Amino acid sequence: MKRYMIVGALAGVVLIALVAARRGERAAAATRTSADSGRVVELGGSDLARAARVDLVAGVPVSGTLDPSVVIRIASPIPEVVEAVFVKEGEAVHAGQTLARFQTSAVEPAALSAEAQRRLAASDYERMQNLFKEGAVSQRDVENAEVSLRAAESGEALAKKKLKESTVRAPSSGVISQRAVDSGDRVKDGDLLFQLVNTSELEFAATVPSEYAAAVRVGAPVVLAVSGATDAGLSGRVSRVNATVDPATRQVKVYVTVSNSARRLVGGLFASGRIVLRQVKGAVAVPQTAIRRDAAGTAYVLVVENGRIGRREVTTGATDEQASLVEIMAGLEGGEMVILGPASGLQPGQRVTVTGGEG
Repeated sequence: MKRYMIVGALAGVVLIALVAARRGERAAAATRTSADSGRVVELGGSDLARAARVDLVAGVPVSGTLDPSVVIRIASPIPEVVEAVFVKEGEAVHAGQTLARFQTSAVEPAALSAEAQRRLAASDYERMQNLFKEGAVSQRDVENAEVSLRAAESGEALAKKKLKESTVRAPSSGVISQRAVDSGDRVKDGDLLFQLVNTSELEFAATVPSEYAAAVRVGAPVVLAVSGATDAGLSGRVSRVNATVDPATRQVKVYVTVSNSARRLVGGLFASGRIVLRQVKGAVAVPQTAIRRDAAGTAYVLVVENGRIGRREVTTGATDEQASLVEIMAGLEGGEMVILGPASGLQPGQRVTVTGGEG
């Protein structure tokens, strides 16, 4: 009986000790919480920014090369020796201007001979028609004469074409970007003689991620800056959008037409910019690094108000990637001080001091 009493007494002692320990833990936790809420967080000017009303431009970043929209390859029409070349690389030419001339020692006599044969055949055909009317020849004789005339006309046209082609002329106005021949060169049919470009209009080719393909439309404005240029930049519009996605990169190719009427730019320059998808005037915006999301995916920002950290849930809109700003459609009025960067150790309700002024 005494043994049971001793065991019961020991159990009571253990229970009292456990209750006391738990009360001590709760008291320590309360003390820590009180200490944490009372801790002052020190933030620098670079940790803060004000929500401000600005104009935002949301778009797709692009980069690529500006190339002439018109590139003409002028090839040799005949296999012959080049007698003279009249233009140099970089020279502006107008449509119909003589660029080069081939030797005509062979083609000119051939053209004269073909013309004479055509005249003779025409005379013979006329004579046969008159004889047929008199009954002196048959219908077949007239038809044979006509066939000979048509063959002579074809031969003359071919010979004159070769004679005409012995003088190479510019098919349109532009600039000679490449000269592949010199006087005295013998070329084959189809060999490159010149390359002619027109830079009054440039074409910019770039790729965009496939998820933007539906948003990028023909006619969409494009803002570009040329690498190394100091001016305000270029503007253009989307002229074409490829109908297929590159299976390797999952990118869609787009083509942008850029006016260069002043010809201040040359082909081959690298440019970067963005295709404008949306413009928002006077939007309340904060830096992208101010936007946070909780475990449920809700967007919010941390603000400094009355010397303490506060939490504001926000609805975001357009993102201006170039300015690194996000539109706040609801949750902020503008003028609030928001905290940037990681939120490690920051909790709503904590006291804050700002050193170095606001960012």
